Amino acid sequence: MAKKSKKDIVLDNLKGFVRLGAFTNSPGSIPTGHFNLDFAIHYGMLPQDADLSNLDGYDPAVPLGVPLGKLIEIFGEEGGGKSSLAYRIVGYSQKMGYKTAWIDTENSFSSGLAKINGADEDSIYYADMTNKEDEDITYYAEDILDAIIVLCQSGIKIIVLDSVANMVPKVVSENSAEKQTIGVMARLLSQNLGKIANATAKYGASVIFINQLREKIGVMWGSNETSPGGRSLKHNCSLRLQMKKRNSKDANIEVLDREGKSIIVGRNSIVRIIKNRFAKPFFSSIDVPVYFESYFPDIEDLLFDCGRQLKVISVYKGAFKWQKNQAEGKKAFIEMIKNKKLNEALYKDLVIKAEEVNSFLPPEITKWYNNIQDGIPQSIEVKNDKHEDEDSGDREG
Repeated sequence: MAKKSKKDIVLDNLKGFVRLGAFTNSPGSIPTGHFNLDFAIHYGMLPQDADLSNLDGYDPAVPLGVPLGKLIEIFGEEGGGKSSLAYRIVGYSQKMGYKTAWIDTENSFSSGLAKINGADEDSIYYADMTNKEDEDITYYAEDILDAIIVLCQSGIKIIVLDSVANMVPKVVSENSAEKQTIGVMARLLSQNLGKIANATAKYGASVIFINQLREKIGVMWGSNETSPGGRSLKHNCSLRLQMKKRNSKDANIEVLDREGKSIIVGRNSIVRIIKNRFAKPFFSSIDVPVYFESYFPDIEDLLFDCGRQLKVISVYKGAFKWQKNQAEGKKAFIEMIKNKKLNEALYKDLVIKAEEVNSFLPPEITKWYNNIQDGIPQSIEVKNDKHEDEDSGDREG
């Protein structure tokens, strides 16, 4: 038997640390329930710009969305829908059989918004910064970062930290209000995010950091917006999503009650993919609805997007087709569904297809159908109409 060379001996001693072939086994993804956003995260484009029948690797049975085993940051201005998006991810995780955790440093967990977005609060491992059993115990930022690693090791797949900006390091808590502690949080994250990233990769968990916005002082040109946590958080996160409120006239999702009074039931927000290590850069903004009430006046839009995702609705040269129903352009197709009152029929087809591919419908669609079954009126006139035609050059067999 030939004697091993020193190089072979070195490689043998490194087994378990190095292997031949730079491949990784992806633990999968968790949908956000917004098909355009999920698709853009994976392919770097919107679904109307792709031929879903011939797109390499696209399969309705394979979930698209935020990746497991990574660090993710959702940041933006107040009221933009950051927590609502996190609730949706938690809800889909639960439907897929995963355990979830919510670390609430802002003490702002909303049971109502969690239910609207499909999350089961009774199944969430919840932690806030208070200890009801012992008032002398205080939790600091250091405790939270250590706990995240333990949660990853315990089999929890989605861990939401709401928010980074509200974590309080021990040195800040123990000093008086006028004591200057600049850069403490940034240094703390810089020291610990590497450990957290390793834990998420090893155990296939994802940590979602919800973050706020701050302003850079003295910036005269360019954007003066930044987020707490220093550069380490930006570098270690594999996906960074920025959410903003739309400021246009039709930003609010409104309905008219029977007395003609306008009621706001939601708002349209904008999501920008700032950083994405899994697809080519996507520079456009993506509109997503954020609901405050369990009432969904734009249900036809949601049914259409879900039908496209599951390939129940096909398209050829800009003409959309479902069964024997066909129309030119998205707006015309949605109007046809609405005028012919085919919402429930389309819903039932979506349910059948979702069961075939082991997928899940967005929570709004399920809640809308449950409202219909319970006799809750859903046909009140919608004040705003915001449908947009898809690219007429779209082609799908």
